[in-house]
Amino acid sequence: MPCSKDSSRTDSTGRAKAGSQRQIQTYVNERTHALNSAVAQSLSRYDLDEKDIHWVSPLAADTYSEYRDSEFLERVGLGLLTPRLLESWPQRGPCWDALARIEGGCLLIEAKSHVKEIYGGGCGATSPRSKQKIQKAFYATKAWLGVSRDVDWMGPLYQSANRYASLYFLREIAGVQAFLVNVYFVGDPITPTTTREDWDAAIGRVSQELGLVGEVPYSASVFLTAE
Repeated sequence: MPCSKDSSRTDSTGRAKAGSQRQIQTYVNERTHALNSAVAQSLSRYDLDEKDIHWVSPLAADTYSEYRDSEFLERVGLGLLTPRLLESWPQRGPCWDALARIEGGCLLIEAKSHVKEIYGGGCGATSPRSKQKIQKAFYATKAWLGVSRDVDWMGPLYQSANRYASLYFLREIAGVQAFLVNVYFVGDPITPTTTREDWDAAIGRVSQELGLVGEVPYSASVFLTAE
């Protein structure tokens, strides 16, 4: 099943009314070339060709649905990895704002229109077993990125942290050609409008708070003008 939707934020077709959800829907479905070009350019060091990017969500023909867990793997053609994902991460993992197939793997997209969207209430897992599984995945991801085990990834930046853990799983455990792209929309008309300078400052703070000591491999940031 797709990720659940907040009916107060979408219309009967699944189209979001505002915010980063609406913006990424617009780019995936109506400004595909601009999105592909920006993503490919941001990952140019990996020789990704924009013609090889094929979006599988959120598609208008699929009621703009978003996917997580085994469903996201199925959408990007990696359904055989479901048992390994379940070993590495509990159910109700990241719900991806957009997904694309590429040769040998996939693109994972996290989209934001405002700085406050980066921060959340922290890990909501209540089962000790689930928490243990998450912490184990985080320790492995931190080691991969050179981050101290003591840095808190279970708090307000949990969402950013679990996206990096997903990238680690696909790249280092599953051996998949996967990339994580953070899409930041500039000038979303919903106030307060976020500028490129706002994003640059916020991204620097987040990297410091996550304990990142350099660029995260196989990831990139893309800045797009809100429609």
